[in-house]
Amino acid sequence: MEAGQQVHVDAGGIVEIDRQEHQDAAGDCAGGGDMTGLRPEGADMLRKLCISAILAALLIVVGAPAALAGDGCAPCAPAPCAPAPYDPCAPCKKKEPGELPNGKISITKLAPPVTRVFDYAGEFWKRGTLVGDPCGVRSKAYCRGFTFDVTLTQVLQGVTSGGSASGTGGARYNGLLEINATMDTAKAGLWSGGLFAATMMSSFGKPLSSEPGNLSPVNMTPMWPIPFQNSTELTEYYLMQGLPHEMVLLIGRLDATNFLDKNTFANNPESQFLNVSLNNELLWGAFLSFSTYAAMLVAPINEHVTLAGAVWDPETQPGDYGGVWDNYGVAVQANLSWKLCGLKGVFSPALAYVSKDATAFDNPRLVPDIIAGDAPTKSGNWMFQCVGEQFLWTPRGASVPMAKGGRKECYAVPTQDFVANAPGVGLFYRFAYTPEDRNPWNVGLSGGLGARGVIPHRPYDRMGVGAYWMSASDDMNAHPVINHILEDEVGLEAFYNFAITPAVQISADVQWVSSGLRSSEDVVVLGTRLFIRF
Repeated sequence: MEAGQQVHVDAGGIVEIDRQEHQDAAGDCAGGGDMTGLRPEGADMLRKLCISAILAALLIVVGAPAALAGDGCAPCAPAPCAPAPYDPCAPCKKKEPGELPNGKISITKLAPPVTRVFDYAGEFWKRGTLVGDPCGVRSKAYCRGFTFDVTLTQVLQGVTSGGSASGTGGARYNGLLEINATMDTAKAGLWSGGLFAATMMSSFGKPLSSEPGNLSPVNMTPMWPIPFQNSTELTEYYLMQGLPHEMVLLIGRLDATNFLDKNTFANNPESQFLNVSLNNELLWGAFLSFSTYAAMLVAPINEHVTLAGAVWDPETQPGDYGGVWDNYGVAVQANLSWKLCGLKGVFSPALAYVSKDATAFDNPRLVPDIIAGDAPTKSGNWMFQCVGEQFLWTPRGASVPMAKGGRKECYAVPTQDFVANAPGVGLFYRFAYTPEDRNPWNVGLSGGLGARGVIPHRPYDRMGVGAYWMSASDDMNAHPVINHILEDEVGLEAFYNFAITPAVQISADVQWVSSGLRSSEDVVVLGTRLFIRF
């Protein structure tokens, strides 16, 4: 899932280490194309989309000159990092990877994609942000160890047939504003290998909830910061710290599924699938929230194997800053990677356990208030999950720089989400199992095809088609409170994400769901999404 500060866990370490080159290129590299507009039903909905985007843009643009006070911003051009002072002994010294002139090791220099954006300059049609780098302000801050990034995701959806009794009707609109900030401790002159990260989220609008009449929410963006409530919360604040032997420690408040449930093609509701079950394994909701206190250690064994372990508070919810601390959750995970005919594949099995009582209906990732009554409980809960992917095709020369005859610069965008979603076509899948006597739907399975940059001259566009299945528990279905109202849920989704620029993306989305509740009809949901990175 990519909402929140996300880091790509890979077999070689916690992030993709290969730094994407950000260079201008002519000819086939051009993004652009016709400016396809979003056309929701009703002028009022269109005004909401436009006004939200304009107001957020004005906040960034107006704030930039203030940050330059006393700095003499002329001419307006990106400012390079200050060169290192002359050292006559420099030829005698062996420079470590990621080493700065102050002798400290910078994690953002060693692995730039640990931040949401790692280069703000470039042409409007190719850069990763809408505002860019006015007067070099953002580049100067990055050189000093600080980033500040804002994204806005807006979704318009409607039930066109089926669903609950009140399902069919007008479109529903919602938005999610996300602000991310980081500080590189080495660039700030403190210590080597550290990165402080913080995320604030603010949700607004009225998304589809019970109208489709199904279990897995058809729109993941209203899950943050508090599911299906308009709210503003500080959801993440943690330290990422590099350790000896290329190990990485994360500790603080975070969303552990950003690290335990990653996938190239189905993990980002800003630009990929919208349904919750095609972004994360929905059964994780019974084990942890999207914002809790946790610690995670990632240890690479070799080039193809990485192990990870995590502990967390399973009962702390977004907005509960004090924590609960009555129970604990633990997980272990392995990341295995390979090349099949030169095409990358990944397989990540994980085993999780929580000590809290398993309550049948306490999964906040389900559509709220779907079942009423006193839920049966059991002591403890566990889950086995595996996540995987296999590239089937990559564009010729997509990983080779132009200087060597390739086209890498045509596809490269210096943002975390584009690095994590490499160009090509691939299969993805998820599987999870939990005990039948503790979970109303105890098996989850999803999979499909995802792609980026497959259409000529459209290197930033993404598309996908996927399906999910939730298996109803026979044990829970027979309980008197539930009384056989559950059944398996099956859903299909297809989307196309059109990048007007890498920073401004518009999507079309269609979903069909056969509900896991006997009282609901099969439903069709149409939607569109506008994503802006400022």
